[in-house]
Amino acid sequence: MAIADWLRIFVLSLVWGGSFFFVEVMLLELPPLTSVFGRLVIGVLGLLVLLRLLGHALAPLWVQWRPFAFIGLVNTAIPFTLITFGQTQITGSLASIINASTPIMTALVAHVMTTDERLSVPKALGIGMGFSGVLVLFGPAAFRADATLIGMMAGLTATLCYAFGSVYSKRLKHNPALVNATGQVGYGMLWMLPVVFLVDAPWGLPMPSQGPLLALLGIGLLSTTFAFYLYFQVLKTAGASNVVLVTFLVPVSASALGILFLGEALNLHDVIAYLLIASGLAVIDGRLVRALGFFRLKSHT
Repeated sequence: MAIADWLRIFVLSLVWGGSFFFVEVMLLELPPLTSVFGRLVIGVLGLLVLLRLLGHALAPLWVQWRPFAFIGLVNTAIPFTLITFGQTQITGSLASIINASTPIMTALVAHVMTTDERLSVPKALGIGMGFSGVLVLFGPAAFRADATLIGMMAGLTATLCYAFGSVYSKRLKHNPALVNATGQVGYGMLWMLPVVFLVDAPWGLPMPSQGPLLALLGIGLLSTTFAFYLYFQVLKTAGASNVVLVTFLVPVSASALGILFLGEALNLHDVIAYLLIASGLAVIDGRLVRALGFFRLKSHT
């Protein structure tokens, strides 16, 4: 990849990793549902502005409302809510490591639900390695059976939602990518609207202080609007096979932000779990396997 692509991947991992940091700050004064709804409102407004600036038509957003409504529920409203609720019980650093297992869940769901993405032996091995990391991560919490386990299960369930959403979203591949991003965020916001009004009654909440408000703007404009735009730029210039590199880096940036600014800490078993999950991702990605095969071939010639 070109240096510019590496820079985009680094920045994307930072803004997506920053979403876990922003959630931690928002939850200091805002309830989870209001936090998610605010993020989606700001995010979709930014995406709509981008669509107009880039000259994309808005008509698909309502002509294809059924698939957008489904993807907005499964890929946005539910997982965002689960992750945010989970972070009421666990740190953003831990939540980001759990979230790194999304491609592993996606490979498993794609095997079950599609005919063209069946599991190969390396992919099955990668899934096994990834799940061993999940078991290491969940082990201590499972023995305690406390609220931490509930938060972790919420985060893991979100990865399963993302997996189903990723497989289903292929039905919308004929649309410009930014239109699909706007559709899923916009309809996710509409799903959240009645829920947040019934549960949180946000008009009665006290005005948050500057920190949570800035975090809300950050997660909406940086971790949603800008992140989607940058993601599709990386996809266009570096290709889908290189976008997966972001998955390896997001837990690093999220943990760094949490440790530096929120006083979070990672246990040794958290680091071991991340390394196992990352190793599983590398095997699923396939480039590591092909590289090792190449080196073995060179050594025999």
